[in-house]
Amino acid sequence: MVLCGFALPSAARNLLQDFDAAQRFDPTYQGAKAEFEVGLRNVKQAKSVFFPEATFSTMRLATDNGSRTSLSVTQPIVDIERLMTYNQAAPRLLLAEVGLLSKRQDLAVRLVKAANVITQAMENIALNKSKMAALNEQAERARRLLSGGLGTITDLRDIEVKASQAKAQQLALDTQLLIALKQYQAIAGVLPGAAEFVLPAVHGTYPIQSMQDYANTALRSGPSVLAARYNVEIAEYEVKKIKASFLPTMSGVYSYSKSGATANDNKYVGIGFSVPIKAGTVYGLDAAQAGVVRAQESQRETEAKVSLDVDRLQALVSSGEEALRIQKDAIAAAELSVEANTKSYQGGVRSAVDVLNAIQTVFQVKSDYVQLATTQAENILSLMLLAATDPADAVSQANSYLFDKK
Repeated sequence: MVLCGFALPSAARNLLQDFDAAQRFDPTYQGAKAEFEVGLRNVKQAKSVFFPEATFSTMRLATDNGSRTSLSVTQPIVDIERLMTYNQAAPRLLLAEVGLLSKRQDLAVRLVKAANVITQAMENIALNKSKMAALNEQAERARRLLSGGLGTITDLRDIEVKASQAKAQQLALDTQLLIALKQYQAIAGVLPGAAEFVLPAVHGTYPIQSMQDYANTALRSGPSVLAARYNVEIAEYEVKKIKASFLPTMSGVYSYSKSGATANDNKYVGIGFSVPIKAGTVYGLDAAQAGVVRAQESQRETEAKVSLDVDRLQALVSSGEEALRIQKDAIAAAELSVEANTKSYQGGVRSAVDVLNAIQTVFQVKSDYVQLATTQAENILSLMLLAATDPADAVSQANSYLFDKK
């Protein structure tokens, strides 16, 4: 008996809708959004360095006839260190945005991988049921041959052992499916229907660009590369801030003080200058300059890794299409092998072990096909994300590739 195909098709799961739900539910991503908000607050704080500063105090000593009150307002006018802090806010904002984008990409990868685990479990359950049906039919045939004096008890026992192993494997696969569904729920916040994760007979397509096109886009707009560049820019501003801390500053000053019951008021409006002397800052400058070198080397390492990942993923996606076609041919050959071995066994040319091995081969090549297809979808997703594709679009493409019927 030739094993049947994959699980019966049903309405495919819409991963894009679940991705939208996951952005509102997933705890890891919610933490990333909170971290992004902290980054925004820090940026706003950096942009407020030229806001006026005010101090107010009032006190009364035991020897005073009245209270002492003072108010001072200072408006920074010329302060290069503050200016560097203000300018540093721009790359910090961009770094925060890129960081959140990276977390969205991570969420997309986790969601698609969780969906693929369910898909693999569903397909393997269907394949294992087909294998059990084939083994039961072989066992019945072996009993008939044995009762007619043509078979052996050894053939029957071998088949029964394989059938029992398939039943035990079915329990393990059912457990894997349950766990996979729960893991998906932990990301998306909804418990999906298992029947929605079934592969069609033919998958969608993905237009593959050249390695150079992917590399150019990734090195120009890839989140990891942008983050490395912004870190270099931030580190360079740290050096500029320390150098600027040695420069004089100028501020507008207004002060008011009142002392005692006689209400003697003192007011002053003018310009204040200060020349900081910070000997210890010299050592901080050395550390900041070393930080720039470290950030630059990290950027170079990131760019090299991105280029390598682009080459690897583009090659995997290109070869994956051909591997799937070859695996389809292997499935057809394995099914014919089951049929041929069954007829040869009936004719006394082959043994029951040969038939069992052929049945197991069909199960294995079909299971390998499912693994190849889901891996191909993950590679397509990773390649698109590396090329700075919006995560929602990348998830939609992976979903279309796996589940759209062509």
